[in-house]
Amino acid sequence: MDQAAPAGATRRGFRHWKRWGLGLCMLPPLAFGLSNLGLASPWGRERIASRLSQRIGLHARIGGASWSPWHGVTLRKIDISQPPELSSAIADPLLSIASLQLTPVWRSWLHGRFELRAAEFDSPRLVASVEMMSHFVRQVPPPTEQISGPPLAAQLAPPQVALTTPTAPGTPPPEVRTAEAGPPPHAKMASPPPRPTQWLRLRHASLRLVATAATAPLMEIDDLSSDLPVGGDAAPSMLHLASLKAHGKTVIADFHAPLTWRSPVLSLAPVDTSINGLRLVFAGKLAFLDGLPMQLEAHMPKQSPTPLALPGGGVAKAAQVAANGRFRGLLLAPATWQGEWHAEATTISLQLGGHHTVFDSGGCAMVLRGGVLSCVDARCIGEDLSLLGNATLLADGRAAGVIRLVGSPETTVGLVKRLLPKTDPTPSLTPLNTPQRVACDLEVFGTLNDLQIRLGQNGPVVPIP
Repeated sequence: MDQAAPAGATRRGFRHWKRWGLGLCMLPPLAFGLSNLGLASPWGRERIASRLSQRIGLHARIGGASWSPWHGVTLRKIDISQPPELSSAIADPLLSIASLQLTPVWRSWLHGRFELRAAEFDSPRLVASVEMMSHFVRQVPPPTEQISGPPLAAQLAPPQVALTTPTAPGTPPPEVRTAEAGPPPHAKMASPPPRPTQWLRLRHASLRLVATAATAPLMEIDDLSSDLPVGGDAAPSMLHLASLKAHGKTVIADFHAPLTWRSPVLSLAPVDTSINGLRLVFAGKLAFLDGLPMQLEAHMPKQSPTPLALPGGGVAKAAQVAANGRFRGLLLAPATWQGEWHAEATTISLQLGGHHTVFDSGGCAMVLRGGVLSCVDARCIGEDLSLLGNATLLADGRAAGVIRLVGSPETTVGLVKRLLPKTDPTPSLTPLNTPQRVACDLEVFGTLNDLQIRLGQNGPVVPIP
Protein backbone atom coordinates (compact mmCIF):
# COMPACT_ATOMS: atom_id res chain seq x y z
CA MET A 1 0.00 0.00 0.00
CA ASP A 2 2.94 2.34 0.72
CA GLN A 3 4.23 1.87 -2.86
CA ALA A 4 0.81 2.58 -4.54
CA ALA A 5 0.47 6.18 -3.29
CA PRO A 6 3.47 7.60 -5.20
CA ALA A 7 2.19 5.94 -8.41
CA GLY A 8 -1.17 7.73 -8.09
CA ALA A 9 0.56 11.05 -7.49
CA THR A 10 2.65 10.51 -10.60
CA ARG A 11 -0.43 9.86 -12.70
CA ARG A 12 -2.16 12.97 -11.32
CA GLY A 13 0.98 15.04 -12.08
CA PHE A 14 1.10 13.68 -15.62
CA ARG A 15 -2.54 14.66 -16.17
CA HIS A 16 -1.80 18.14 -14.77
CA TRP A 17 1.07 18.75 -17.19
CA LYS A 18 -0.96 17.24 -20.02
CA ARG A 19 -3.69 19.83 -19.46
CA TRP A 20 -1.09 22.61 -19.36
CA GLY A 21 0.54 21.33 -22.54
CA LEU A 22 -2.82 21.10 -24.30
CA GLY A 23 -3.60 24.63 -23.17
CA LEU A 24 -0.27 25.90 -24.48
CA CYS A 25 -0.88 24.18 -27.83
CA MET A 26 -4.26 25.89 -28.06
CA LEU A 27 -2.82 29.36 -27.47
CA PRO A 28 -1.51 29.98 -31.06
CA PRO A 29 -4.76 29.09 -32.86
CA LEU A 30 -6.74 30.95 -30.21
CA ALA A 31 -4.55 34.06 -30.59
CA PHE A 32 -4.79 33.73 -34.39
CA GLY A 33 -8.58 33.60 -34.29
CA LEU A 34 -8.93 36.44 -31.79
CA SER A 35 -6.52 38.67 -33.73
CA ASN A 36 -8.48 38.16 -36.95
CA LEU A 37 -11.73 38.86 -35.11
CA GLY A 38 -10.18 42.07 -33.84
CA LEU A 39 -9.02 43.10 -37.33
CA ALA A 40 -12.46 42.36 -38.80
CA SER A 41 -14.31 44.27 -36.07
CA PRO A 42 -15.39 47.90 -36.57
CA TRP A 43 -12.80 48.94 -33.97
CA GLY A 44 -10.00 47.17 -35.86
CA ARG A 45 -11.03 48.57 -39.23
CA GLU A 46 -11.30 52.09 -37.83
CA ARG A 47 -7.87 51.82 -36.21
CA ILE A 48 -6.23 50.72 -39.48
CA ALA A 49 -8.06 53.41 -41.46
CA SER A 50 -7.04 56.04 -38.91
CA ARG A 51 -3.36 55.10 -39.18
CA LEU A 52 -3.61 55.18 -42.97
CA SER A 53 -5.35 58.58 -42.91
CA GLN A 54 -2.59 60.02 -40.74
CA ARG A 55 0.10 58.87 -43.16
CA ILE A 56 -1.50 60.16 -46.38
CA GLY A 57 -3.40 63.18 -45.06
CA LEU A 58 -6.75 62.12 -46.59
CA HIS A 59 -9.74 60.29 -45.14
CA ALA A 60 -9.50 56.50 -45.59
CA ARG A 61 -12.01 53.67 -45.14
CA ILE A 62 -11.33 49.93 -44.79
CA GLY A 63 -14.00 47.31 -45.42
CA GLY A 64 -12.16 44.33 -43.90
CA ALA A 65 -8.77 43.02 -42.76
CA SER A 66 -7.22 39.64 -41.93
CA TRP A 67 -3.87 37.92 -41.70
CA SER A 68 -2.34 34.46 -41.81
CA PRO A 69 1.21 33.07 -41.68
CA TRP A 70 0.75 31.74 -45.23
CA HIS A 71 -0.94 34.62 -47.07
CA GLY A 72 0.30 37.59 -45.07
CA VAL A 73 -1.88 40.63 -44.36
CA THR A 74 -4.95 41.37 -46.49
CA LEU A 75 -6.94 44.62 -46.52
CA ARG A 76 -10.25 44.72 -48.42
CA LYS A 77 -12.39 47.49 -49.90
CA ILE A 78 -9.97 50.36 -49.37
CA ASP A 79 -11.26 53.83 -50.26
CA ILE A 80 -9.20 57.04 -50.12
CA SER A 81 -11.37 60.15 -50.35
CA GLN A 82 -10.76 63.10 -52.65
CA PRO A 83 -9.29 66.25 -51.04
CA PRO A 84 -12.03 68.11 -49.14
CA GLU A 85 -12.11 70.99 -51.64
CA LEU A 86 -12.82 68.54 -54.50
CA SER A 87 -15.14 66.06 -52.79
CA SER A 88 -18.29 67.97 -53.76
CA ALA A 89 -17.30 68.17 -57.46
CA ILE A 90 -15.90 64.62 -57.89
CA ALA A 91 -18.12 61.82 -56.61
CA ASP A 92 -15.58 58.99 -57.05
CA PRO A 93 -12.92 58.40 -54.37
CA LEU A 94 -9.36 59.36 -55.20
CA LEU A 95 -8.26 55.73 -54.88
CA SER A 96 -10.25 52.55 -54.42
CA ILE A 97 -8.73 49.06 -54.11
CA ALA A 98 -10.72 45.84 -54.06
CA SER A 99 -8.02 44.14 -51.96
CA LEU A 100 -4.40 44.69 -50.97
CA GLN A 101 -2.36 41.65 -49.99
CA LEU A 102 0.99 42.21 -48.25
CA THR A 103 3.44 39.31 -48.05
CA PRO A 104 5.86 40.14 -45.22
CA VAL A 105 9.31 38.79 -44.50
CA TRP A 106 8.30 37.46 -41.07
CA ARG A 107 11.89 37.02 -39.92
CA SER A 108 12.54 40.76 -40.37
CA TRP A 109 9.38 41.58 -38.39
CA LEU A 110 10.73 39.53 -35.48
CA HIS A 111 13.78 41.82 -35.53
CA GLY A 112 11.69 45.00 -35.63
CA ARG A 113 12.11 45.69 -39.38
CA PHE A 114 9.09 46.03 -41.67
CA GLU A 115 10.08 44.27 -44.91
CA LEU A 116 7.78 42.97 -47.64
CA ARG A 117 8.35 40.18 -50.10
CA ALA A 118 5.44 41.32 -52.30
CA ALA A 119 2.44 43.67 -52.39
CA GLU A 120 -0.51 42.76 -54.65
CA PHE A 121 -3.15 45.35 -55.59
CA ASP A 122 -6.38 43.88 -56.94
CA SER A 123 -8.42 46.27 -59.16
CA PRO A 124 -6.95 49.57 -57.95
CA ARG A 125 -8.77 52.58 -59.47
CA LEU A 126 -7.23 56.06 -59.31
CA VAL A 127 -9.36 59.11 -60.16
CA ALA A 128 -7.03 62.12 -60.28
CA SER A 129 -8.09 65.64 -61.20
CA VAL A 130 -6.32 68.43 -63.03
CA GLU A 131 -7.15 70.72 -60.10
CA MET A 132 -5.42 68.42 -57.61
CA MET A 133 -2.28 68.14 -59.75
CA SER A 134 -2.28 71.92 -60.13
CA HIS A 135 -2.37 72.22 -56.33
CA PHE A 136 0.68 69.94 -55.96
CA VAL A 137 2.58 71.88 -58.62
CA ARG A 138 2.03 75.16 -56.75
CA GLN A 139 2.95 73.64 -53.38
CA VAL A 140 6.44 72.45 -54.41
CA PRO A 141 9.15 74.95 -55.50
CA PRO A 142 10.03 74.62 -59.19
CA PRO A 143 13.31 72.88 -60.08
CA THR A 144 16.36 74.74 -61.33
CA GLU A 145 17.96 71.91 -63.27
CA GLN A 146 17.46 72.07 -67.01
CA ILE A 147 17.08 69.14 -69.36
CA SER A 148 20.46 68.45 -70.88
CA GLY A 149 21.90 66.01 -73.34
CA PRO A 150 21.74 65.59 -77.10
CA PRO A 151 18.37 65.30 -78.85
CA LEU A 152 17.03 61.92 -79.78
CA ALA A 153 18.65 60.44 -82.84
CA ALA A 154 16.37 59.71 -85.76
CA GLN A 155 16.79 55.97 -85.35
CA LEU A 156 14.54 53.06 -84.51
CA ALA A 157 15.52 52.95 -80.84
CA PRO A 158 15.99 56.03 -78.63
CA PRO A 159 19.36 56.40 -76.85
CA GLN A 160 19.89 55.15 -73.33
CA VAL A 161 18.24 57.22 -70.59
CA ALA A 162 20.45 58.59 -67.80
CA LEU A 163 18.37 59.32 -64.71
CA THR A 164 19.31 62.30 -62.58
CA THR A 165 17.63 63.86 -59.57
CA PRO A 166 16.74 67.61 -59.50
CA THR A 167 18.88 69.39 -56.93
CA ALA A 168 19.00 72.67 -55.06
CA PRO A 169 20.39 75.81 -56.78
CA GLY A 170 24.17 75.76 -57.11
CA THR A 171 24.45 72.05 -56.40
CA PRO A 172 25.79 69.84 -59.20
CA PRO A 173 23.32 67.07 -60.05
CA PRO A 174 24.38 63.71 -58.58
CA GLU A 175 24.85 60.82 -60.93
CA VAL A 176 22.54 57.87 -60.51
CA ARG A 177 24.59 54.82 -61.42
CA THR A 178 22.79 51.74 -62.57
CA ALA A 179 24.02 48.23 -62.96
CA GLU A 180 24.02 48.74 -66.73
CA ALA A 181 26.47 51.62 -66.44
CA GLY A 182 28.82 49.66 -64.20
CA PRO A 183 31.33 50.98 -61.66
CA PRO A 184 33.67 53.90 -62.47
CA PRO A 185 37.00 53.08 -64.15
CA HIS A 186 39.63 51.31 -62.04
CA ALA A 187 37.12 50.75 -59.21
CA LYS A 188 36.87 47.37 -57.51
CA MET A 189 33.52 46.52 -55.96
CA ALA A 190 32.52 43.36 -54.18
CA SER A 191 29.39 41.66 -55.48
CA PRO A 192 26.48 42.21 -53.09
CA PRO A 193 24.95 39.12 -51.50
CA PRO A 194 21.89 37.76 -53.33
CA ARG A 195 18.52 39.04 -52.15
CA PRO A 196 15.09 37.71 -53.16
CA THR A 197 13.36 39.95 -55.66
CA GLN A 198 10.59 42.11 -54.18
CA TRP A 199 7.43 42.53 -56.24
CA LEU A 200 4.64 45.04 -56.63
CA ARG A 201 1.83 43.24 -58.43
CA LEU A 202 -0.93 45.14 -60.21
CA ARG A 203 -4.11 43.33 -61.25
CA HIS A 204 -6.63 45.14 -63.50
CA ALA A 205 -5.56 48.66 -62.50
CA SER A 206 -7.28 51.71 -63.99
CA LEU A 207 -6.77 55.46 -63.97
CA ARG A 208 -9.00 58.43 -64.78
CA LEU A 209 -7.75 61.98 -65.25
CA VAL A 210 -10.71 64.34 -64.89
CA ALA A 211 -11.49 68.04 -64.61
CA THR A 212 -14.31 69.45 -62.52
CA ALA A 213 -15.67 71.43 -65.49
CA ALA A 214 -15.53 68.51 -67.95
CA THR A 215 -18.32 65.99 -68.34
CA ALA A 216 -16.05 63.17 -69.58
CA PRO A 217 -12.58 62.01 -68.46
CA LEU A 218 -9.65 63.71 -70.16
CA MET A 219 -7.63 60.49 -70.10
CA GLU A 220 -8.45 56.87 -69.23
CA ILE A 221 -6.19 53.87 -68.65
CA ASP A 222 -7.99 50.53 -68.43
CA ASP A 223 -6.90 47.06 -67.28
CA LEU A 224 -3.22 47.65 -66.52
CA SER A 225 -1.57 44.51 -65.13
CA SER A 226 2.05 43.72 -64.34
CA ASP A 227 4.37 42.08 -61.84
CA LEU A 228 6.76 44.96 -61.16
CA PRO A 229 10.10 44.06 -59.55
CA VAL A 230 11.00 46.89 -57.16
CA GLY A 231 13.78 45.50 -54.98
CA GLY A 232 16.32 42.73 -54.55
CA ASP A 233 18.00 40.79 -57.34
CA ALA A 234 17.62 41.60 -61.04
CA ALA A 235 14.54 40.21 -62.78
CA PRO A 236 12.57 40.61 -66.04
CA SER A 237 8.86 41.32 -66.28
CA MET A 238 6.07 42.33 -68.68
CA LEU A 239 3.53 45.14 -68.67
CA HIS A 240 0.06 44.66 -70.19
CA LEU A 241 -2.37 47.49 -70.99
CA ALA A 242 -5.82 46.95 -72.48
CA SER A 243 -6.38 50.54 -73.64
CA LEU A 244 -5.45 54.19 -73.22
CA LYS A 245 -8.02 56.80 -74.23
CA ALA A 246 -7.79 60.57 -74.61
CA HIS A 247 -11.07 62.52 -74.68
CA GLY A 248 -12.93 59.26 -75.24
CA LYS A 249 -10.86 58.20 -78.28
CA THR A 250 -8.68 55.09 -78.09
CA VAL A 251 -5.01 55.99 -78.49
CA ILE A 252 -3.39 52.66 -77.52
CA ALA A 253 -5.03 49.21 -77.45
CA ASP A 254 -3.74 45.79 -76.37
CA PHE A 255 -0.27 47.07 -75.45
CA HIS A 256 2.55 44.78 -74.19
CA ALA A 257 6.03 45.92 -73.15
CA PRO A 258 9.06 44.19 -71.57
CA LEU A 259 10.48 45.50 -68.29
CA THR A 260 13.88 44.92 -66.69
CA TRP A 261 14.79 45.42 -63.03
CA ARG A 262 18.34 46.04 -61.91
CA SER A 263 18.45 47.83 -58.59
CA PRO A 264 17.57 50.65 -58.21
CA VAL A 265 16.21 51.17 -61.74
CA LEU A 266 13.17 49.67 -63.49
CA SER A 267 13.66 50.01 -67.25
CA LEU A 268 11.23 49.92 -70.14
CA ALA A 269 13.12 48.64 -73.18
CA PRO A 270 12.58 50.50 -76.48
CA VAL A 271 9.08 49.64 -77.67
CA ASP A 272 7.97 50.03 -81.28
CA THR A 273 4.22 50.62 -81.37
CA SER A 274 1.48 52.50 -83.24
CA ILE A 275 -0.66 55.35 -81.88
CA ASN A 276 -3.57 56.56 -84.02
CA GLY A 277 -1.90 55.06 -87.06
CA LEU A 278 1.47 56.73 -86.35
CA ARG A 279 4.55 54.66 -85.62
CA LEU A 280 6.18 55.60 -82.30
CA VAL A 281 9.27 54.27 -80.48
CA PHE A 282 9.72 55.04 -76.80
CA ALA A 283 11.73 53.92 -73.77
CA GLY A 284 11.73 54.87 -70.10
CA LYS A 285 13.27 54.36 -66.67
CA LEU A 286 12.09 54.74 -63.08
CA ALA A 287 14.56 54.77 -60.16
CA PHE A 288 13.39 53.67 -56.72
CA LEU A 289 15.14 56.50 -54.91
CA ASP A 290 13.78 59.50 -52.99
CA GLY A 291 10.96 61.07 -54.99
CA LEU A 292 11.05 58.31 -57.66
CA PRO A 293 13.12 59.92 -60.47
CA MET A 294 11.76 59.00 -63.90
CA GLN A 295 12.47 59.68 -67.55
CA LEU A 296 10.65 58.87 -70.77
CA GLU A 297 11.88 59.44 -74.32
CA ALA A 298 9.88 59.08 -77.51
CA HIS A 299 10.78 59.20 -81.18
CA MET A 300 8.42 59.32 -84.15
CA PRO A 301 10.36 58.50 -87.32
CA LYS A 302 9.57 60.33 -90.54
CA GLN A 303 6.42 58.83 -92.04
CA SER A 304 3.26 59.54 -94.02
CA PRO A 305 0.30 59.87 -91.61
CA THR A 306 -3.34 59.11 -92.25
CA PRO A 307 -5.68 62.12 -92.70
CA LEU A 308 -6.80 63.81 -89.48
CA ALA A 309 -10.45 64.75 -88.98
CA LEU A 310 -11.03 68.32 -87.72
CA PRO A 311 -14.05 69.86 -85.98
CA GLY A 312 -16.72 71.06 -88.36
CA GLY A 313 -16.06 68.37 -90.94
CA GLY A 314 -12.56 69.58 -91.85
CA VAL A 315 -9.65 67.33 -92.82
CA ALA A 316 -5.89 67.86 -92.39
CA LYS A 317 -3.26 65.91 -94.33
CA ALA A 318 0.54 65.94 -94.44
CA ALA A 319 3.03 64.33 -96.77
CA GLN A 320 5.42 63.46 -93.92
CA VAL A 321 5.68 64.05 -90.16
CA ALA A 322 8.42 63.43 -87.59
CA ALA A 323 8.74 64.18 -83.86
CA ASN A 324 10.95 63.76 -80.79
CA GLY A 325 10.02 64.11 -77.12
CA ARG A 326 11.50 63.85 -73.65
CA PHE A 327 9.92 63.88 -70.18
CA ARG A 328 11.65 63.67 -66.79
CA GLY A 329 11.36 64.61 -63.11
CA LEU A 330 10.35 63.19 -59.74
CA LEU A 331 7.16 61.14 -60.01
CA LEU A 332 5.97 62.24 -56.55
CA ALA A 333 6.69 65.95 -57.12
CA PRO A 334 4.79 67.33 -60.14
CA ALA A 335 6.62 70.68 -59.86
CA THR A 336 9.84 68.93 -60.91
CA TRP A 337 8.34 67.57 -64.12
CA GLN A 338 10.18 68.78 -67.21
CA GLY A 339 9.59 67.98 -70.83
CA GLU A 340 10.07 69.04 -74.40
CA TRP A 341 8.42 68.03 -77.66
CA HIS A 342 9.30 69.00 -81.22
CA ALA A 343 7.37 68.02 -84.34
CA GLU A 344 7.80 68.84 -88.03
CA ALA A 345 5.67 68.25 -91.11
CA THR A 346 5.88 68.86 -94.84
CA THR A 347 3.22 69.63 -97.48
CA ILE A 348 0.31 70.18 -95.11
CA SER A 349 -3.13 70.26 -96.73
CA LEU A 350 -6.04 71.83 -94.85
CA GLN A 351 -9.64 71.35 -96.03
CA LEU A 352 -12.10 73.37 -93.96
CA GLY A 353 -15.62 74.46 -94.88
CA GLY A 354 -15.09 74.10 -98.62
CA HIS A 355 -11.85 76.07 -98.52
CA HIS A 356 -8.59 74.31 -99.41
CA THR A 357 -5.19 75.58 -98.20
CA VAL A 358 -1.73 74.09 -98.66
CA PHE A 359 1.30 74.85 -96.47
CA ASP A 360 4.82 73.99 -97.61
CA SER A 361 6.04 73.14 -94.10
CA GLY A 362 5.03 73.26 -90.46
CA GLY A 363 6.48 72.73 -87.00
CA CYS A 364 5.73 72.92 -83.29
CA ALA A 365 7.98 73.13 -80.21
CA MET A 366 6.60 72.67 -76.68
CA VAL A 367 8.36 72.93 -73.30
CA LEU A 368 7.26 71.99 -69.75
CA ARG A 369 9.12 73.67 -66.86
CA GLY A 370 8.08 74.12 -63.23
CA GLY A 371 4.37 73.57 -63.84
CA VAL A 372 4.28 75.88 -66.89
CA LEU A 373 3.48 74.35 -70.28
CA SER A 374 4.54 76.54 -73.20
CA CYS A 375 4.23 76.24 -76.94
CA VAL A 376 7.26 78.38 -77.73
CA ASP A 377 6.81 78.20 -81.50
CA ALA A 378 4.14 76.86 -83.85
CA ARG A 379 4.02 77.64 -87.55
CA CYS A 380 2.64 76.60 -90.91
CA ILE A 381 4.24 78.40 -93.85
CA GLY A 382 2.60 78.61 -97.27
CA GLU A 383 2.48 80.89 -100.31
CA ASP A 384 -1.14 82.00 -99.88
CA LEU A 385 -1.46 81.73 -96.09
CA SER A 386 0.88 81.39 -93.10
CA LEU A 387 0.08 80.70 -89.43
CA LEU A 388 2.43 81.69 -86.58
CA GLY A 389 1.72 81.25 -82.89
CA ASN A 390 2.75 80.59 -79.30
CA ALA A 391 0.89 79.93 -76.04
CA THR A 392 1.38 79.31 -72.31
CA LEU A 393 -0.68 77.35 -69.77
CA LEU A 394 -0.05 77.93 -66.04
CA ALA A 395 -0.59 75.41 -63.27
CA ASP A 396 -3.61 77.28 -61.91
CA GLY A 397 -5.46 76.97 -65.24
CA ARG A 398 -4.73 80.44 -66.65
CA ALA A 399 -3.84 80.42 -70.32
CA ALA A 400 -2.75 82.90 -72.97
CA GLY A 401 -1.68 82.63 -76.57
CA VAL A 402 -1.71 84.26 -79.97
CA ILE A 403 -2.09 82.98 -83.53
CA ARG A 404 -1.07 85.30 -86.35
CA LEU A 405 -2.71 84.71 -89.72
CA VAL A 406 -0.87 86.20 -92.70
CA GLY A 407 -2.52 86.20 -96.12
CA SER A 408 -4.82 88.12 -98.39
CA PRO A 409 -7.68 90.01 -96.68
CA GLU A 410 -10.28 87.69 -98.19
CA THR A 411 -8.42 84.51 -97.22
CA THR A 412 -7.69 85.74 -93.67
CA VAL A 413 -11.26 86.86 -92.90
CA GLY A 414 -12.67 83.71 -94.50
CA LEU A 415 -10.49 81.43 -92.36
CA VAL A 416 -11.53 83.22 -89.15
CA LYS A 417 -15.16 82.80 -90.10
CA ARG A 418 -14.62 79.07 -90.73
CA LEU A 419 -12.74 78.57 -87.44
CA LEU A 420 -15.40 80.52 -85.49
CA PRO A 421 -18.62 80.09 -87.48
CA LYS A 422 -20.82 81.52 -84.70
CA THR A 423 -18.79 84.73 -84.42
CA ASP A 424 -20.54 87.80 -85.85
CA PRO A 425 -17.96 90.59 -85.34
CA THR A 426 -15.50 91.15 -88.19
CA PRO A 427 -11.86 90.61 -87.17
CA SER A 428 -9.48 93.56 -87.06
CA LEU A 429 -6.74 93.34 -89.73
CA THR A 430 -3.20 94.78 -89.56
CA PRO A 431 -1.78 96.12 -92.86
CA LEU A 432 1.63 94.87 -94.02
CA ASN A 433 4.17 96.27 -96.47
CA THR A 434 2.30 94.81 -99.43
CA PRO A 435 -1.39 95.65 -99.84
CA GLN A 436 -2.10 92.11 -101.05
CA ARG A 437 -1.29 90.67 -97.60
CA VAL A 438 -2.57 91.49 -94.10
CA ALA A 439 -2.13 90.04 -90.62
CA CYS A 440 -4.75 89.09 -88.07
CA ASP A 441 -3.64 88.33 -84.51
CA LEU A 442 -6.10 86.05 -82.69
CA GLU A 443 -5.31 86.55 -78.98
CA VAL A 444 -6.61 83.87 -76.60
CA PHE A 445 -6.69 84.49 -72.84
CA GLY A 446 -8.52 83.50 -69.65
CA THR A 447 -8.81 80.14 -67.90
CA LEU A 448 -9.41 76.69 -69.30
CA ASN A 449 -13.01 76.93 -68.14
CA ASP A 450 -13.56 80.41 -69.58
CA LEU A 451 -11.45 81.28 -72.63
CA GLN A 452 -11.90 84.51 -74.57
CA ILE A 453 -10.51 85.42 -78.00
CA ARG A 454 -9.70 88.86 -79.36
CA LEU A 455 -10.16 89.08 -83.13
CA GLY A 456 -7.12 91.12 -84.15
CA GLN A 457 -5.31 94.02 -82.54
CA ASN A 458 -7.84 96.18 -80.67
CA GLY A 459 -10.51 93.96 -82.20
CA PRO A 460 -13.70 92.61 -80.62
CA VAL A 461 -13.53 90.01 -77.82
CA VAL A 462 -15.79 86.98 -78.03
CA PRO A 463 -16.02 83.79 -75.92
CA ILE A 464 -14.67 80.55 -77.37
CA PRO A 465 -17.55 78.05 -77.62
